[in-house]
Amino acid sequence: MSRGTLVYAAQRLVLITVTAVVVSSIVFIGIHQLPGNALASERRNNPATEQALLHHYNLDLPWPQQYVLWLQGLAHGDMGESLVNMGVQITPLLLREAKVSVTLGLAAVLITIGVGLSLGTIAAIRQNTWVDYVASTSAVVGYSVPSFVIGIFALLVFGHYLFDWTQGTVYYNVGWGDWTQIPVPAIALGLPYASYVARLTRASMLETIRTDYVRTAWAKGLKARVVVLRHALRNALIPVVTILGPLITGIITGSVVIENIFGIPGLGKEFVTSILARDYNIVIGVFTFYAALVGLANLTVDVIYPALDPRIRY
Repeated sequence: MSRGTLVYAAQRLVLITVTAVVVSSIVFIGIHQLPGNALASERRNNPATEQALLHHYNLDLPWPQQYVLWLQGLAHGDMGESLVNMGVQITPLLLREAKVSVTLGLAAVLITIGVGLSLGTIAAIRQNTWVDYVASTSAVVGYSVPSFVIGIFALLVFGHYLFDWTQGTVYYNVGWGDWTQIPVPAIALGLPYASYVARLTRASMLETIRTDYVRTAWAKGLKARVVVLRHALRNALIPVVTILGPLITGIITGSVVIENIFGIPGLGKEFVTSILARDYNIVIGVFTFYAALVGLANLTVDVIYPALDPRIRY
């Protein structure tokens, strides 16, 4: 990695940090303008208890003072305390759940890239044959079906007909971390995006394999594997890598639905649970984590460019 790339990555990391703070600040200010909170039930039970809890969480202060206190805590890596579960610190909770979401997301990205590149490359090499038609049709069907529909059918097939998961959708809550639990939700999350990659790879490969340097490689008698992978596919990956940023962003945000369908204890499930419980401190923390993850995903894609094309410099 060149010095220019390192400088660019450092600048982007600073920008990602600023963006995460700005996003979380907007969410913080917006949420504190909403009526009601997680302590609303305490008002009906015991006003004195409610007042003590409001003081404990600094909710009895004007929201500008709350915002300053929150920023001071965020500067030290402290996102506060859960409003629903008193004493539960948000930062370690979200770090633990982020690890689960990142594991699922990485598996989905691998499926997206692996399946998409394979289908697109094979379809381009076997253009206008039955292989091309089957691959192209599969890609069209894949991106026509939303991930949550695939997830529901996968849960029905694997959880009921094949393996009889008697615990239903909460199966993944128990002992999450076993690699055998990852493939089904990862496929449901990554398969629609793999279809986009397949279509773009096919179009890019069809353009690349007709260039002069690929024809020269064939004329030199190089093996088909060398020509396809080293000469054609590598140069065809530039437009594919370009869309990986938005696709990874879609995978990160789409995990909210998939984690709820499969009962996976990640950021997505925590996000929905905290909104329903009005646990606004956790909502702010999840938004902050999502903003940071999206920024890091796009930075990773940008850093890949120079590795594929040495002419690209930062």
